[in-house]
Order: sequence, then structure tokens, then C-alpha cells
Amino acid sequence: MSAMTGRSRQALALVTGALAFGVAGDVLSRTVPGRLDIALGVSALLLVAGFLVQRGLVPAPADLAPLGMPLALLTVALIWRDSPALFALNLLGLVILAASAAPAGRVLGCHRGLVQVAGSAVAGAAPLVVREIDWRALPSGGPLGHARAVLRGLLASAPVAALFGGLLMDADPAFERLLSATFAPQLDELGAHALTVLAWSWVAAGTLRLFLLRNGERDAKALTLRRFGLVEVGTVLVVLDLLFLSFIAVQFRYLFGGAELVRAATGLSYAEYARQGFFQLVAVASLSLPVLLLADRMLGRRDPVALGRFRLLASVMLVLLNVMLASALWRMRLYTAEYGLTELRFYTSAFMAWLVLVLGWFAATVLRERAHRFGAGAVTAGLLILTALNLVNPDAVIARTNLGRAGAGRAVDLSYAAQLSADAIPAIQRLLPALEAGERCALVHALKERWEGEIERGGRWTISFASASRRMRSRPWVVAGSCSPVGCAPRGGAVRLAVARGTTLPAGAPSPTPPPAHRGARGRAP
Repeated sequence: MSAMTGRSRQALALVTGALAFGVAGDVLSRTVPGRLDIALGVSALLLVAGFLVQRGLVPAPADLAPLGMPLALLTVALIWRDSPALFALNLLGLVILAASAAPAGRVLGCHRGLVQVAGSAVAGAAPLVVREIDWRALPSGGPLGHARAVLRGLLASAPVAALFGGLLMDADPAFERLLSATFAPQLDELGAHALTVLAWSWVAAGTLRLFLLRNGERDAKALTLRRFGLVEVGTVLVVLDLLFLSFIAVQFRYLFGGAELVRAATGLSYAEYARQGFFQLVAVASLSLPVLLLADRMLGRRDPVALGRFRLLASVMLVLLNVMLASALWRMRLYTAEYGLTELRFYTSAFMAWLVLVLGWFAATVLRERAHRFGAGAVTAGLLILTALNLVNPDAVIARTNLGRAGAGRAVDLSYAAQLSADAIPAIQRLLPALEAGERCALVHALKERWEGEIERGGRWTISFASASRRMRSRPWVVAGSCSPVGCAPRGGAVRLAVARGTTLPAGAPSPTPPPAHRGARGRAP
């Protein structure tokens, strides 16, 4: 029997740690509310990795130490805000952070790191069990050898017990009922637990192997692209520069030429024109960045003359892209002033802010022959924007913006306010007095109808959701005249909750006063 190598011991330690994480994942998924289970699961995986490193079972990856603080902040952010969109972005931030730290991500870029992380999660424990661990070198004596013998005995006895048990159950119905009543429920539950443990352990084993066994460097081979000369690459950039320039010329004429010019040329109102094409502009700006990166990679001739001309063409495109982003932001400002703010509009604006940062970073790195720094800077910019989003609380900003329009006599979309997450509840409570009686009552009853049942179910846990639950229990919505019977008395016929959500009030609830026509909910575009 050959001695177990150091790498085989490390692989065995990773499998053991992954199994421990699988057990923890099974417990968390069954006993902890949603979102909190994911945050605790990420923490458990980090604790397993830290334990293995601290005990010297695997080498310490010094290059991953700077990721500790961002990982901790994103993990806490998972349970801070209640917004589903922000939760998804925080989860995406964790994935991108892992991709940028993967061996392929450091060598080839974040997109290749994403592929490597996904591949490792799918491959799971298979490379460790099949290739890395030398099972013949495991000691045959001691506790480990005894455990292996017991496991082999259990595996060998399972088919034999199933065969004879089935025959005996067929021979005696009473024996069949006894075994079915005794073992069937336990077997079903045990099978569900085993599958959950196996699934979490499988993913954890692949992830731990990728980051702790340092096996991915040999898989991170540079991608070879066909090189082109300045004529081919420059032609693409010139065509795009001319196309963008012609579009900007039209933008200056119509977008800044006033409402009358827009209406005469397009038949649209100023706000409708501002909305039309906004998301297309964002798509153009975001797709242009990969084009510039690919053009830099494919430029074969790197002499000073070729580089100077490439930088000139790329710089012109960067300026034009920033002008287009400014146009998109101007469109967003006009459209928001007319129709209010939504999650899609808010997060798209945040994405544009990230694009502005990344385009500037492209000019500071790639155009100065420092392309190896671009990926880390782009990820850092994304983490900064994500941190800012968590700090400003998007749903509260949306609620303040939309309900604040009531004081200016503008339309208030009550149905959208009622659909916001628990992050918006404190802001909505503060702004309720600014609404007219009918709007206030409609919004109060819509919120009560939604949140009272959701709080009782308690299907998830975040800091914001827990705070909103305490507010709902300790400070009922119908207080201090916010929705008094006098303020809700019908005038000229009952007006139900259709003002806010297209449904009816609960039985016995007072009907709200019909809101004036200019303040009712309006149709909402994306």
C-alpha cells in the first residue's frame, strides 16, 4: 500500500468539509426562513474553507485574502434590504466576485471565470473522488479503516435486505403492514435529507476544489484570437463613430429642440419621445464596451503609429458613448418627471452610472496598454455601485419620489406603491399625510391586504422585513386619522379599492373618497 500524497490528503479534507457543509445546508434549508438561509449558507461555506486553511489541511490562498471584506459585505447585504431586485443583484455580485477570483478569471477575465465557476459547481466532487484521492493509499486500520469497512458492509447489505424483505412482505400481509408503517415514512424523509445533503455537498466540493486546491491554473489557458491589422479594426471603429455621431446630431435637434419640434416631427409628446428608445440607448452603450475590448485584443500590429490611431478612434467612440449616455439620462429625467419612478428605471440609471465609470476606466487602462488592470477595476466599480444601491435603499427612493408628487398635484400610482417591498414601508408611512383622503385610504387598505398575510406567513427574513413587521404590529396603519371613517366616507357613491389595485376593500372596511381625476393612478410604462 503506497503512502498517501499531500495532494490526496488535501482532496480528502475538501470532501470531508463539503460533506459537513452539505449537512449544514440541509439544516438551514429546512429550519431557517428564506434569504437568511442563503446568507448563512454562504457564511458556512466560508467557515468551512477557513477551518481547513487554519488547521493546515489545505494551503492558504494568499491572493484571495483581499476578497474577505467584499464577501462579508455582500453576505450581510443579502439580508439587509427586502427588495427582490436588490437581493438578486447582491447575489449576482457574489457570483461575479467569485468569478473574478477564479484562476481563469484572473488570467483571462471575469467572463471566463464565470464559466470556470459554473463548470466547477457542476463537476462537483467528481474530480476529487475520481482523480485526486488515492483510495488505495487510505489506511486499512484505525477509525478511518473501521468506518470504511462499516460503510462497505452497509452498501453490501442493502440489496440483500431489500430482496429478502420483499419476499417476506409478500408472504405475510401483517408483516408488510408493520414494515410499511415503521419504515416507509422514515425512508421517505431520509431520502429527502440525503438528496439535499448530496446536492449541497456536491456544489461545495467543486467550489472548494477550485479555490483551495489551486487546480484551475492549469486549465486557464490563454484564448488565442486571430489578429487583424489597423485597417480592419479601424474600419469597424470608424463606421461606428460615424453612426453614433449622426444619431447624436439628431438627438440634439429633437431632444433639446423643445416639445413643439418633437410633436411636429414625430407626433409624440415630449415625455413619450423621451421614453422611446431609452433602453435601446443603454443597450448600445453596454454592447459597445465588448466591441472596444475585442478590437483591442484583435489588433495585431502594436507599433506606436498603429496604437496612436487606434487610441484616437477608440477615444472618439468613448466620447460619443458618453454623450449618448447623457442623452439617455436626460430622457430618463423627462420621463420620470412626467410618469414617476419605477424599479426598472431606477436600476437602469444605476447601470448607466456603472457604464460611465467603466468607460472611463477603459480609457485609463486599455488605451494606455494596461489592459490587465481593466477587469479588476470594472468589478470594483460594480461593487461600488452595488454598495451605493444598498445604502440609498431604492424602494424607499421610489416611494418618496412617487408619493411626493402628490404635493405638486401630479398623478400618483397607488398600485405601484403598494407593490414595493418592505424597504418602502417607513417612507410610505411618513408620506401618507401628504395624500388626499381617498388616496390615503386606498393605499392603506392595499398595504394592509398585502402585508398582514405576508407577515403572518413569515416565509423569509431580512432586517428590513423584520423592521416592517414590527411596525405593522406595533403601529397599525389606521392611526392618527391616516384613514379615519370620516376621511373615508363615500361621497356620491362608494369607490372601492379599484383606485389602487383593481380589487375591492375587505368586508366592513370604509370606502375611500373618490380621488380627483388628475390624481388617480395612471397607466405605467416600463
